Amino acid sequence: MASPPALPPPHPPAPPAPPPHPFDTSASPSAVKRTQKASCLQSLSTRSIDAERPVVHIDPATGKADGPHRKKLRTYFGIVVRDKVDVTYENWKEVPTTQKDLIWEDI
Repeated sequence: MASPPALPPPHPPAPPAPPPHPFDTSASPSAVKRTQKASCLQSLSTRSIDAERPVVHIDPATGKADGPHRKKLRTYFGIVVRDKVDVTYENWKEVPTTQKDLIWEDI
């Protein structure tokens, strides 16, 4: 008596589909991840010269900002640095002094 033919091995399960790319416009609107847009703080950069300047107090002992506008100041610093410093630097100490001086002039 002949043995029955061997069955082919089962197919492995298909890998899961990758998630849609956040900028893929073909995906449904509800599937696209919404991200926060970059801020440019137009209220500070377009402020008229005669307008009152926001005041932020800096503690000289710790170097930390205090006051109601401290978050806005920190955000502004981040925007300026992001525009002026190349992302290839590992940390702030690697940024050339000349480039840091240009940033201070902007601030």
